[in-house]
Amino acid sequence: MKNEINAINGINDKNIIKSTIKVFELLEILAEHGKLSIGRLSELTGFSKSTTQRIINTLTHLKYVQQDKYTLEYFPSIKLYELGNKVVNNITIKNIAKPYLLELYNEINETVNLGVLYNNNIIYLDKIVSKSPLKAELNLGAEVPIYCSALGKVLVAFSDDSFSFEGQYVKYTDNTIMSDDRLREELLEVKERGYSIDNEEYVKGLICIAVPILNRYEKAIASISVSLPTSRFDNSKIEEYVSILKKYAAKIQKEIY
Repeated sequence: MKNEINAINGINDKNIIKSTIKVFELLEILAEHGKLSIGRLSELTGFSKSTTQRIINTLTHLKYVQQDKYTLEYFPSIKLYELGNKVVNNITIKNIAKPYLLELYNEINETVNLGVLYNNNIIYLDKIVSKSPLKAELNLGAEVPIYCSALGKVLVAFSDDSFSFEGQYVKYTDNTIMSDDRLREELLEVKERGYSIDNEEYVKGLICIAVPILNRYEKAIASISVSLPTSRFDNSKIEEYVSILKKYAAKIQKEIY
């Protein structure tokens, strides 16, 4: 990457704005690494700290970058995700998964969701909402901490990523996980059984069951779930829901790979 960045100095085309190239080179590195300090960004880009800081200040002002108030590191914002999603909408997993989400919805007759990881949160990438008058749902693009989301927990359990939320847990309901130790225990259980459950951990009265969509290395790249109000939830049907979810996750995986 440094060689590519250093090559900026060799560009002589007067129609090219070198400073703009620097902005995008920095964004690519930030997107690749997730969270970085100004010092580390400066090292990876080869830009001076003052140049790096000015670029970050500009991107933060435009809301394409945010700063973690605890670590003071910077990370790409949801606005950048939304921009990219508009560009690649026709070739993303969302479009591959859509027909199978429709089939899943028709079979289960409950709200179904598709989610992906974004930093420490799960983002609801797509959903089909139950027609029942009694339902609970989250808006597309909504971000939910992984520790209280079935979609998020199953994604992390089937990945190599590790997360710590000590001092940052938010108690949304009485069932919300509130410690790293409890989260690690939960993720081990999720990995062993192959699915996760959000048992009223984010929204009281809402149950969610999720399974991963895996790549060829058996790592999760997305997840799908069924969510329903507790009034319609039957604990004896968990295995049935899981079996159906896995069936459609496998179909999506086959389309991708």
